[in-house]
Amino acid sequence: MDTYNLYIEQEDTFYQQLETLEQCQVAVYDHIFRYGERFNKAMVEEVLRSVHQLEVNVRLELMQLRLDKAFLAYDMKHN
Repeated sequence: MDTYNLYIEQEDTFYQQLETLEQCQVAVYDHIFRYGERFNKAMVEEVLRSVHQLEVNVRLELMQLRLDKAFLAYDMKHN
């Protein structure tokens, strides 16, 4: 049961990280809308690609965690 609770905590952390990444993207878009002439478009695109890659990495970790949690839940129910 301790492992399952740990998985729940980790899952919450991943969701919080995803929300943070989303808010970072929104902040960049908002800042461009307000002050776009100050920024190098290619650099902004590179920054957003990096944030997107971080999101992909977190989603992969979340997928693996959810898979592990599902198998653990099955084992707990059937053993």
